[in-house]
Amino acid sequence: MTSQIKRINSCLIFGWIFIVLVLFAAYVAEVTKGNLSMEYVFVFLAITVIPAAAVCTFYFKWPDNPKIRYYFTIGYLIMYSFVLITGQTMHVYVYVLPMVPLLVLYHDPKLVLGTGIFCFLLNIGAIIVWWKLPELHMLGKVKEHEIQLAAVFLCFLGAYMGARIYDTIYRVNEEYTNAITAQKEELYQQAEELEAINGQLNEYSSELSRKNELMKKMTMQTIMTIANTIDAKDEYTRGHSRRVAEYAVAIASELGYDAAGCEDVRFIGLLHDIGKIGVPDSVLNKPGRLSDEEYQLMKDHTTIGGEILKDITMIGELDVGAKYHHERYDGKGYPDGLKGEDIPEIARIIAVADAYDAMTSNRIYRKHLPPDRVLMELKNGKGAQFDPKACEVMIKLVEEGRVPRVAIEESREVKQMGQILSKVIDKAEEVAVEELQLDELTGTISRGHGKSVIQEEISRYGTGALFIVDLDGFRKLNETEGFIVGDMYLKAVAARIKLLPGNSFVSRFGADEFMIYMPDIHSPEDAEGIAKGLIDGIKELAAGDKTYSRLSVCVGITQVATEKDKVMVLYENANKALYVAKQSGMGSYFCHRLDEVDADLSSADSVDLKQLVEVLKNRGKYKGGYSVAYPEFGKIYDFVSSLAERNGQQVHIILFTMKEIGGTGITLDERDTIMAMLEKAISDSIRNVDATTKYSNVQRVVLLMNLDEDQTRQVINRIMADFYRMYDKKDVEIHYDSADLSRSME
Repeated sequence: MTSQIKRINSCLIFGWIFIVLVLFAAYVAEVTKGNLSMEYVFVFLAITVIPAAAVCTFYFKWPDNPKIRYYFTIGYLIMYSFVLITGQTMHVYVYVLPMVPLLVLYHDPKLVLGTGIFCFLLNIGAIIVWWKLPELHMLGKVKEHEIQLAAVFLCFLGAYMGARIYDTIYRVNEEYTNAITAQKEELYQQAEELEAINGQLNEYSSELSRKNELMKKMTMQTIMTIANTIDAKDEYTRGHSRRVAEYAVAIASELGYDAAGCEDVRFIGLLHDIGKIGVPDSVLNKPGRLSDEEYQLMKDHTTIGGEILKDITMIGELDVGAKYHHERYDGKGYPDGLKGEDIPEIARIIAVADAYDAMTSNRIYRKHLPPDRVLMELKNGKGAQFDPKACEVMIKLVEEGRVPRVAIEESREVKQMGQILSKVIDKAEEVAVEELQLDELTGTISRGHGKSVIQEEISRYGTGALFIVDLDGFRKLNETEGFIVGDMYLKAVAARIKLLPGNSFVSRFGADEFMIYMPDIHSPEDAEGIAKGLIDGIKELAAGDKTYSRLSVCVGITQVATEKDKVMVLYENANKALYVAKQSGMGSYFCHRLDEVDADLSSADSVDLKQLVEVLKNRGKYKGGYSVAYPEFGKIYDFVSSLAERNGQQVHIILFTMKEIGGTGITLDERDTIMAMLEKAISDSIRNVDATTKYSNVQRVVLLMNLDEDQTRQVINRIMADFYRMYDKKDVEIHYDSADLSRSME
């Protein structure tokens, strides 16, 4: 905008100077002809040059000042007025015409209009002056004066219309130019931002490349460490995994694998024996012939390796190489007896590389085979033990002397990482061994080993009873008497359990809980007799020795029906029976009877609920305060039912039960997590006047006050919806059943 005004101002100034020069030359010519005097010319020059000089000076000082147009107009009109009034001819009015196109350049309609009006009035004034001078004899010039006024009027009218049109065009162009300029500036700014971002991206790309290379290096070092640690378990196979990996890469490369594919083959080869972590060192390093059991343990390293690696997706088929590298092309391998092309190609490649290294390495049971024998074994095994293509490549590499030579030297980092990992594995093995030991305090089987031992015995006998023995008030005992007294009580109970008649398997299953399996018990009455004998023995000990005055136990019992019974299912049934026993007070027992359970699993919840209602119905009212703790549910019920009875309110009892789907085998930790979610869903959905507590390890009970059937159903639906929002897996279901205690207790 500023440069545009400057250009117009310059055109205006130079146009004005040119007009002054032309008029000056014309007036000088008139002087030479004698038509004008020099005095007139000097006055003309003063009136013309002085304003022009002033405007020029202003222009050279402020060339882009928009006010110059007004200074120019005023100065020019001064000159025009002088010439118009003093001219000797009426045609001097045309001197205003050169100014008109110069004014149009400013596209200022108001300036053109004001100047036009002034000039028109000035010309009328000049005509009047001329008419006042009779010596000029202007009376015959009326037509010329009309033309004069018309010419001035039409000239400025055209200039005004041109200025308006030009102004409109100029403003449109200016808006367009401004928009283009703004877009350019925005584009320049974006270009600068993009350049800055590009610079940052280049930095990030360089940093990412550096970190990627570092990650690759760390990944390789980690896998190398794991491979070395695996090999270290077998003192005769140092470097085995690294050699197998390089042999496999050489075979894959000959078969047309690209660089990325070969790198994956290297990783798979390094970890193909990771399952040996689960094989005892005594088997791996045994110099003699392996027994059938030991050989099975050795073969299990393939399935163990597949399980370890199955969830790792960063490298494709990582678990495949570990699981199937001992399959044979003729279908006589293990673990699945796959045949021919059914064996994944990477496993067929690893199998050839693994066999070649086994034949060319010293083993605990033999020295390495001579080269001729190795070639013969490879040729004999082609199409039988080995994939023909992979085996042919290996034979070619051997015959051409192109088998990779693998250096076993390790970097300091890999050695240090290997040492750390070896210590971790050794420690894990120590912990595993410790879990197999007896409980140090009580001399019974530890929990970790107890489940498997009792499960094996149940599968063996298929009859008997399972007992859960729980010390009463054990937590409070530890808090008030100290842990030493608590340990003493545990030892005393364990000692009494060991005195039970008949065959028994005892495991300390919790801090204050023992699980006992007795296969020789054939009826609920016999089981109850055993429980009563144990409780009586504990009571005798407590009565005869003040040290054990607070010792008491409760017993939950369930029957074993078949050898297919699962120990944890039996444990849950016994645990529910234990809960019922605790409702009857310290030193009580209860048997979960099979003949009371409907064979239809869909009604199992109803049986549990009916059993619970029956227990509550037959127990006495509890007097005093109450607690929401698991063993104190009866107290809550007493309080709630008494309140409901006094106020004539309904009380609904709801039993929620968690059930596994499809035998997925969730762990105890997973079960506890699921039950915690169910507890939260219940707590968030019930009111302050309602109550909830644990019934068994997979069940929770809810008491709802003064709600009808529809309202109770709404609460149940809200609890179920909240639970499934928190737990969206498909391995468990929540079943529920409800009863109106107001009617049940009548």
